[in-house]
Amino acid sequence: MGRTLAEALRRLGFEVVLGVKPPTRQGGGDRPEGPAEDLDRRDLAEPVAAARGARLVILCVQDDQLPALVTDLAAHGAFVRGQTVVHTAGVDGPGLLTPAAAAGACVVACHPVQSFTPDVDGNLERLPGTIWGITGDTAGRRAGRALVELLGGSAMDVPENGRARYHAALVLAANGAAALAATASDLLHAGGVIDPARLLSGLVHFSVDSALSTGQAGLSGPWVRGDGRTVALHLEALERRSKVQAVYAALARLVGDRAAAVGQLPPETRSRVDAALDAGAERDPDPDRRAG
Repeated sequence: MGRTLAEALRRLGFEVVLGVKPPTRQGGGDRPEGPAEDLDRRDLAEPVAAARGARLVILCVQDDQLPALVTDLAAHGAFVRGQTVVHTAGVDGPGLLTPAAAAGACVVACHPVQSFTPDVDGNLERLPGTIWGITGDTAGRRAGRALVELLGGSAMDVPENGRARYHAALVLAANGAAALAATASDLLHAGGVIDPARLLSGLVHFSVDSALSTGQAGLSGPWVRGDGRTVALHLEALERRSKVQAVYAALARLVGDRAAAVGQLPPETRSRVDAALDAGAERDPDPDRRAG
């Protein structure tokens, strides 16, 4: 993400310095490779040197690395009055940037709701139109919106006390859905289907679009029809894939809860599915998960 935003701002005419960790003795480090190599080595510096004197500092590191980076930059006097400091983590708000705010900087959390890959050119193509979740005080939100608009995106306010839930929801929807689709594709391959993507594409896209437009999801199929025998056969087919079986059962119960809440799953119908799920759990060869 950092390489992509750096390249996007450079193309808009900004002078960009990309802060990277120095290489390790074994030759490692975070120096950029691939499509963004046109960021000349003169545009690279260690993080403190890159941030010091910059009007805009964008912190794009792994979520778990962010607190230590902020602390280190503050300890070396990289934050100053009049500066704007942004972090792109989804789970944290601007509270993590308190050391920068204490130095007089304007701070804001700006998280792009987009997937970033090592293909920087592909990322740049997807960047326009991206929605960003922003959190900050009035000045911070104003600065965040200006940055997002500059990058061709649109901003959506996210309350600071809702950031963790906001980010968990995005991970479930994007990473979770992708993992489920890939797992379903693997199962189809194992069952002899030679083109799983063609088989799944229409079904998955319609189901997701329907869920987003109606607020409900998965309210069809054996989980809400009460087809306990079908559910039992599914669980039996998944016995050699215990983790997938566990996910199947958890999703079946989640969909059951949602269907019951809107009156689509009467108790007697749900009981047949629950009985099949309970029987499957009793057959689970993993004693630790049964105990849990």
